[in-house]
Amino acid sequence: MRRVVISVFSILLFIQMSAKAQYTEADIHRYIDTYKEIAIDKMDKYKIPASITLAQGIFESACGTSKLATEGNNHFGIKCHGDWGGDTIHIDDDQLQECFRKYEKVEDSYNDHSLFLTTRNRYKSLFSLETTDYAGWARGLKKAGYATNPQYAERLINLIETYQIAHIDTICLQRNGKLPAADTAVEPEKNNDKKQNDNLKQPDDNKYAHHKKHEEHTVKDDRNNVVPTENAVANNAAEAPSTNSVPQVFTATNADFPSSECPWTNRPVFENNRIQFVIATSYDTYKSIAAEVQRSEKELLSYNEAFPNSKLTAGQVVYIEPKGRKLMKTHTVQKGETLRFISQKYAIQLKMIYHYNDLSEESVIKPGDKIKMSN
Repeated sequence: MRRVVISVFSILLFIQMSAKAQYTEADIHRYIDTYKEIAIDKMDKYKIPASITLAQGIFESACGTSKLATEGNNHFGIKCHGDWGGDTIHIDDDQLQECFRKYEKVEDSYNDHSLFLTTRNRYKSLFSLETTDYAGWARGLKKAGYATNPQYAERLINLIETYQIAHIDTICLQRNGKLPAADTAVEPEKNNDKKQNDNLKQPDDNKYAHHKKHEEHTVKDDRNNVVPTENAVANNAAEAPSTNSVPQVFTATNADFPSSECPWTNRPVFENNRIQFVIATSYDTYKSIAAEVQRSEKELLSYNEAFPNSKLTAGQVVYIEPKGRKLMKTHTVQKGETLRFISQKYAIQLKMIYHYNDLSEESVIKPGDKIKMSN
């Protein structure tokens, strides 16, 4: 009989916990909008990523809808512990009627969360991490024993990445002058245009010889993805460029593509083949764009199949997420185009274009060739 009672209680507890977690995307966005300024303030004062604070608040309080949140204003699941002298509320959690801290208002919960992390030795190692390293913070919190849920770190990371909450970290850094504001132009260097052109000049023709090994045309990024080198980009041009020419790049204007919603950057974002991109200015670099869109420079190079140290030109399309794998379309090659240019034009991964057309980095295309972007 005792086993039956325990089983029924377990089922009821599971139902209660499941119901508590039933919140919508609209609830998540509403929660972020409501508490982002408090999270930014705590990041500024205590060096705790605002994205981590918000993700924990969302997860621990079910977007502020849990009993602990509605009756105790406790958004972070902090229990009483021996040093708590304030009000309390008892809630069934890992055990029956556990003691949790109760606050007068939600902001008090945010304050106590910051103090809780900064004053306990087990969380000390977290503060050696960058405030932009939300993944490291999430895993560190789990390792330090903040929660018993074995998927706790993954849940926080998933929330941050799905809802682009790391953008809030960027806002905090921009306000503190640690990152340039998205609408602030960087003062160009003198003769900057000349430097860009000089850096974009192709090497001598003998570097495009077909007997070069495959490895000479590619490098690996930090995720072990293949990124074409400058040699490979130029080698498959329709009619090889001269030694002093600049490889053709795919450009666009604000009117060419529909705009897209992208909450982790303040600059205009557009969409091509359902893939988001930004349009570079004459002052942009892959590094500066990466900082604005919460990506690494190497990730952007990988997304755009750009070679290391690539320079950008005004109007150039820069994808901020991985390009697509196929498109039901065939492209007729025009003079001067490269396979990378075609890849950028249709937002299709270069390796997939190689695959669909039985081509490689060494392949030479010519005007009039038909390039498939699907099987």
